[in-house]
Amino acid sequence: MQDEIQTIIGKAQELSALIRNHDVTRRYNDCRTRIQKDRKARELYSRLVSKGREINTAIAEGRQSEGQTSENELLQKELEETPLVKEYISSQREYLELLKKVIERIKAPSA
Repeated sequence: MQDEIQTIIGKAQELSALIRNHDVTRRYNDCRTRIQKDRKARELYSRLVSKGREINTAIAEGRQSEGQTSENELLQKELEETPLVKEYISSQREYLELLKKVIERIKAPSA
């Protein structure tokens, strides 16, 4: 049984290395490093996440969204002017999708 556990751990380490070295992961890590060094981009990303939470809370509580407010317009303009944030969000989505596919395959190997 101990040998089986070691085999599983070995395969998990192989899978971890494959994920770490995948183009999607490298792109995500590169964007993450660049955004950590860019205060303006970090702040914009943080504000976007906060606004997303507000919208999700409003939807969960059955409230209507406020429509296009000046704050939303400003966020949209800043996002258009900060391509790093768009790139980070895109790379994050791709990375999370990769992980989701791996987890789904582990849960249902024959699917």
